[in-house]
Amino acid sequence: MKIAIAVENGQICSHFGHSPSFSFYEIEDGKIVSSENIQSPGAGHGVLPDFIASNRAKAVIAGGMGAGAVNGCNARGIQVITGITGNPDDAALLFAKGQLVSSGSVCSHHGNSHYGEGHNCSHHGSCGH
Repeated sequence: MKIAIAVENGQICSHFGHSPSFSFYEIEDGKIVSSENIQSPGAGHGVLPDFIASNRAKAVIAGGMGAGAVNGCNARGIQVITGITGNPDDAALLFAKGQLVSSGSVCSHHGNSHYGEGHNCSHHGSCGH
């Protein structure tokens, strides 16, 4: 199984739609067998689900994700795991072992340019300011 993790500055990106790159991991028998980092083709819930699907990932991991992106991923058969922070390799390994749990963090007022310094998705369904 292949998974994608939104990455920024070597850490899991706090918002899927603004991730500068994605690390793709091939998982087999509870282990990571390969990985590669690919630059994002652009921002937005229209472009990124297609990008994730075109790289054959069946799950995507991010800090938070807007409802449009969640719906776009789900429509393509991609499992969404949000509320995850830290090192992408660690998260991929936890996923491989079946130990990564999504908080279901979704940004509610997606579409505005509000993800500057100190703006993250909360775990309660709206963006915290």
